[in-house]
Amino acid sequence: MHPPTVYPRRPAVFHPLALVLAAVLPVLLQPHRAQAQQSGLAAVGASGGLVVPDAQVLPSGTVGATRSNYAEPQLGNYSKLQNYTLGVGLLPNLELFGRFAEYQNPRPGSTFISGIRDISANVKLKLPEFWRGQPDIAVGINDIRGGASFFKSRYVVADGFWGPVRLSAGYAWGGAIPGNAAGERAFDGPFGGVEWRVANTGLSALAEYDGRQKHVGVRYTSPPLAALGHAQLVGTVQRSLGATDPAGRDADRTSVAVSVVVPFGGNEERRQHFKPEMQLTSLDAKPAAPGGMVATAEDRLDSLQKALVATGLERVRTGTQGSNLIVEYENNRYAQNEADAIGLVLGLAAEYAPASIRRVAAVTLKAGQRMYETSVDVAIYRAFLRDGDAANARTSLAVDRLPGYNAADVRWVKAEPARRTPVRIEIKPELEFIGGTEVGTFDYSLAANVQAFVPLWRGAELYTSYIERLSNSDNFEPGFAFGAFRKRNGLKVAAVQQTFWLGQHIHANVGVGRYNYDAWGVQGEATVFVPGRDDVIRLRGGAYERQPGQNRRQTAPASATYRWVPQPNTWVEAGLQQYSDGFRGPSLVLTRWFGDVGVHLFYRRSGDAQFAGLELSVPLTPRQGMAPGLVQLGGTSRFAQGVRTRLVDSSTGINFVQPSAALDMQLNYNAEQRQLNSGRSSQRYFVGQLHRMREAFYLYARRQLPQ
Repeated sequence: MHPPTVYPRRPAVFHPLALVLAAVLPVLLQPHRAQAQQSGLAAVGASGGLVVPDAQVLPSGTVGATRSNYAEPQLGNYSKLQNYTLGVGLLPNLELFGRFAEYQNPRPGSTFISGIRDISANVKLKLPEFWRGQPDIAVGINDIRGGASFFKSRYVVADGFWGPVRLSAGYAWGGAIPGNAAGERAFDGPFGGVEWRVANTGLSALAEYDGRQKHVGVRYTSPPLAALGHAQLVGTVQRSLGATDPAGRDADRTSVAVSVVVPFGGNEERRQHFKPEMQLTSLDAKPAAPGGMVATAEDRLDSLQKALVATGLERVRTGTQGSNLIVEYENNRYAQNEADAIGLVLGLAAEYAPASIRRVAAVTLKAGQRMYETSVDVAIYRAFLRDGDAANARTSLAVDRLPGYNAADVRWVKAEPARRTPVRIEIKPELEFIGGTEVGTFDYSLAANVQAFVPLWRGAELYTSYIERLSNSDNFEPGFAFGAFRKRNGLKVAAVQQTFWLGQHIHANVGVGRYNYDAWGVQGEATVFVPGRDDVIRLRGGAYERQPGQNRRQTAPASATYRWVPQPNTWVEAGLQQYSDGFRGPSLVLTRWFGDVGVHLFYRRSGDAQFAGLELSVPLTPRQGMAPGLVQLGGTSRFAQGVRTRLVDSSTGINFVQPSAALDMQLNYNAEQRQLNSGRSSQRYFVGQLHRMREAFYLYARRQLPQ
């Protein structure tokens, strides 16, 4: 990165706003505790006001993104100003933000930088309440580490509400700006702000001092928009006052920011308060026909199978074993989360269950292979469907891997299972992008990955993947900077994948065929369930024909990791990998699930190269997809995309692009994703999804019951 030309700075002058901050500090020590309110997003990449951070953080599971044309005046004057931030409430009281700043004076005909192009990471922690009446307090670090840290700073801030007014004050210790001979520093010194919220209009007026200049502005925050997943749109206009550039010239300017804040973590709470439109009535006394004949047990089980098939489930088979009702099914329609399909099965099975049945079980199949069984008491689940009180259902619900019942001992209504789809096609985007380099702001290569799945025998599928390039930037053209990483057209994979169990604790999948366009090879993975815990050991590996220019290590990538699961929606996975670049090293990933959105904070080391980054994984398919038929078309249940940066010593500044270094071991056919609900198949997890199961039943299966 190249710093701007710098000039001597004029002597600092006293800012009258400091008097305001001094006056409000006593108020902060004894604030009126208003009802909790979410703050806005500051332009520098933190929860806060216009520019300065406050003592709030993004709620857990909330993601906020901002685009603005704000720029710190101490970095110089530029004609092109772009400022992007992306933040996530990773854990309670902890937020993480990434920032990309692009301040340029473009040179005609040149793509090389003529200013600042920098990627940075910010973190803020909200402290607990140590005494009664304490204001909210947070500490944070901006631009944690890098070869050219233009925004490095540490700070502490306190805030509180007095009616509709939020007051904040803090102190920052800014780092020196690289190459700035005038001694300019990043965010530094005392700072504070005032925000007045105009009733419930969503409008706010703000005034701030950031340690160097003053800012005034207005902000509008929309109400949650149900059509956009209850996201909020935020617009901000601000004006700096008394700003100067490094030469001492006036640098006041107006900037505009547009933000979107998405509360991914709020879906579970909303489901707890779900109210069905159609109430349930018992089928026990309903006649089956106008003639008045009451349905027999066989009639009910036959009706249950037809109802499940009508919802779009496949390979359905119903039967009884003593006082247990067993339902085998395969789900390819409700692809975001297997909890939806289990909710349909348990709901319909509990309602259709004959009087002699005490417990119903949903047996999940994948490619005809049994995966796990979810069972619950009939009476308890019927009551839960009606009143939504999950207390008894939580203790009754049980999940067992690899159900061990003998199919010959079950009295099946029909010996043969219901239909299955002969061919399933999933379309998944493939995006390779490189941001913030010396030759480009954002370079990309975009393709469509058309995947086909053809069931063969039990546990086996023919899997193919065809890549069709859609678009790319100029620097991904052949012969240009990133031409070697351009998406390639053609049949990338054609393999037979076989799933099997080795006892109750080891789930494995092996594929044999053509991989990576040109090489015959083998891929495999195994998930070892630790007895008595939700933890797992994951083993992944591949072996391929050696291609020109490859060494032997590159033809045999492998990974061995241990996943510690303290909570069903949180896990830490650590281990060793032999990366596809031929080097070996450790990897560490913190994963948080917010509904079906996964946030993954990772660190990987490959040889001497270290990388850290953040990845989001989201479903790109409807919650209820296309109904089964001769061909079933859908999106992918898991699309992952992230950003990362190389960790370098600021004394060296070496941060060259290595797109293929230290990449996580990725299998073309991800058995954990496709067969184990993306690793979320424990009893504790499905117990936590009971309200989702109930909601799915009413949304997609209630109509299959008599009115």
